[in-house]
Amino acid sequence: MRRMLMVLVTGMTLGLSTLALAADAPPDCSEKQKGVDDAKAAAKAASAKPDLSSCKEMKGKEKTDCETPIKTKAKDDGKAAKDKVKEAQTALACCKNPKKKGCTP
Repeated sequence: MRRMLMVLVTGMTLGLSTLALAADAPPDCSEKQKGVDDAKAAAKAASAKPDLSSCKEMKGKEKTDCETPIKTKAKDDGKAAKDKVKEAQTALACCKNPKKKGCTP
């Protein structure tokens, strides 16, 4: 009888503990997911070739001097967009699993 009672108590305890774990609702990370999607779209747009049509009719050194700052700015914008994607993905990962290494509570 005593053994049966212990088995029942243990079974009930395990059953209740699984219910408690199931009751924790996952956090709503839809806003963070939208941020990741927006950042990816911005990065894709930034990685496109820069518009050099304003330098089209120039030649030689003048054309090079015109294109260089445009290309440099496009390169910097692309790098910044990639950094934003990385930050957004980190925020999303921390939202889904707050105990993950590198996440602040």
